[in-house]
Amino acid sequence: MRTADEIKSQIGAIRDRLKELSGFYLGEGAAMTYALEWVLSKRETSPAGELGRAGSDSQKIAANLTKYVEKSMASKPRDTPRRKEASGKDATSKRGSLRK
Repeated sequence: MRTADEIKSQIGAIRDRLKELSGFYLGEGAAMTYALEWVLSKRETSPAGELGRAGSDSQKIAANLTKYVEKSMASKPRDTPRRKEASGKDATSKRGSLRK
């Protein structure tokens, strides 16, 4: 059995990992967080009872995680645009086009 401190550190690790992933994983992160918080007795309804309920606690967790990820993305510097290839063509042009 894990200690409460180990479980809390896992919740923090989930939040940190979500900053690096796409929004597709927010629901999965919310579900993981909800399950861990249920183990800590912070949530009354079991994860199975929470699944598919509108306005549920896991939905609120997902909304909070979304804000957290958006805030971390806003603080990151944007990537610079790709430079043109040495041949003078745009890097986004199609290679091997059949049109001539």
